[in-house]
Amino acid sequence: MERLPVTVMLCVALCATGFGQATATTVPPTATATSSPQRPSEVEVYEAVLRYQIKSWDLNADSYCVKVGGKDASKTLLGRLQPLHVKSASGCKERHIASVMEIVDKKTGKLSVIFDMGKIHWLAPSNADVEGGYLCGTSCMAAGSYRVQWDGSGWVVIEFRKDFQS
Repeated sequence: MERLPVTVMLCVALCATGFGQATATTVPPTATATSSPQRPSEVEVYEAVLRYQIKSWDLNADSYCVKVGGKDASKTLLGRLQPLHVKSASGCKERHIASVMEIVDKKTGKLSVIFDMGKIHWLAPSNADVEGGYLCGTSCMAAGSYRVQWDGSGWVVIEFRKDFQS
């Protein structure tokens, strides 16, 4: 029982540093860049956001579970991120221990995080905001928007503005 307050405090402290520390992430040249400011690709925008989320994640996670628009991420999006340990959000579940909830991988039982992305709000053909955030436990979550822009060769997350963090 003594471990519960320490675990909660540790999760809160670690989650407080989870985002906002990474630099901009461009969809790498190994991924096929097919979009441009004139022909924006939602999959490529989501890929840039997801790569940013993973790069920014400071906590230990065995896998990353992804949802887009409240549903499992498409196989196309997940395939673009191989060999990273990404899977659809349904590959994770909540595990409750006393009053603490944590996200775990259904297959391995190891700690995971759910990254979610919502609507893309186009500000211009080369600039958009993407709703999104993460959930890893009771006191480990954030929501906000990612500012993405076309840098001439790919989509780049230039900022994460938090609306909520716990």
